[in-house]
Amino acid sequence: MHDHLPPDDELRPDMRRFAQTLAAAYAQHPPLASVSLNEVRRITEAVRAPLAQGGPAMAETRELMIDSPHGPLRLRLHRPPAEAAPLPALVYLHGGGWVFFSIDSHDRLMREIAARAGRVVIGVDYARAPEARFPVALEQATAAWRWALGQAGALGIDASRIALGGDSAGANLALAAALDLRRQDLAPDALLLNYGCFSDDDATESFARYDGPRFTLARDEMRGFWNEYLGPGGDRDDPRAMPLKARLQGLPRCCLVVADCDVLRDSSLALAARLQAAGVPTALQRHAGAPHSFLEAVSFAETADAAFAQCCAWLRDAP
Repeated sequence: MHDHLPPDDELRPDMRRFAQTLAAAYAQHPPLASVSLNEVRRITEAVRAPLAQGGPAMAETRELMIDSPHGPLRLRLHRPPAEAAPLPALVYLHGGGWVFFSIDSHDRLMREIAARAGRVVIGVDYARAPEARFPVALEQATAAWRWALGQAGALGIDASRIALGGDSAGANLALAAALDLRRQDLAPDALLLNYGCFSDDDATESFARYDGPRFTLARDEMRGFWNEYLGPGGDRDDPRAMPLKARLQGLPRCCLVVADCDVLRDSSLALAARLQAAGVPTALQRHAGAPHSFLEAVSFAETADAAFAQCCAWLRDAP
């Protein structure tokens, strides 16, 4: 598949360094299976914290509290410098299996998009599972986008160009929120879906090939995330949870950023095929030798830097 890479390790050298950096950081802490959920969250934030540092400076960063169907919701707004208002915007949902991470762990990722795409990026600190199970985070994501639309004038953003995006579980939420908005006769101007999980099918070739910590995400982890998100007896056929099962006609233009060495690769490829069959303008951006979450390595990895350049150029394009 990647003839330019060693057959026993498809990761590019900078991506192997990313995976090794994560492994070494986790090794400084007790095994995650031996500690409480709150402690696991603390550890995962600490491991990711160095990756969220540095990067582009913003003209403005501020936190806001808004109302949502499930109580107060914290947002973080990043406004890039040297861009004339009103700016297009992106409402962004962080990854972490619906259970971990936050707008803090993904702060640099959001600032990179803001600076490179020339968009105000609004990060959503949605409620996490298992304390808040499906559809809480989804309904908060939809509420955040509707709030941005309603406050566009006050925020200095273009109401006609408010995109939705996310990575991993956040990409699931972004796509599901777009489906909710379609039912309300509303639509983001674009969807940016970074290495997302769009169904719980883990019998694919990518799950068999890239399972395990060497590629930063494992089958058993994903099974645990789905169980925490949906809860006991959760409906595995609900297209709001499994958007790969949804009717996709009428969605806005979509960009899928795919890590080729990721258990979730085939989920994105299947979604791309379904989007194209539904007549949705779809950009499929595949990155050889990259594992799950690789955009977080942008501080030292050329592979991540190039991926940001490509997807942000797509975001800059007029619909």
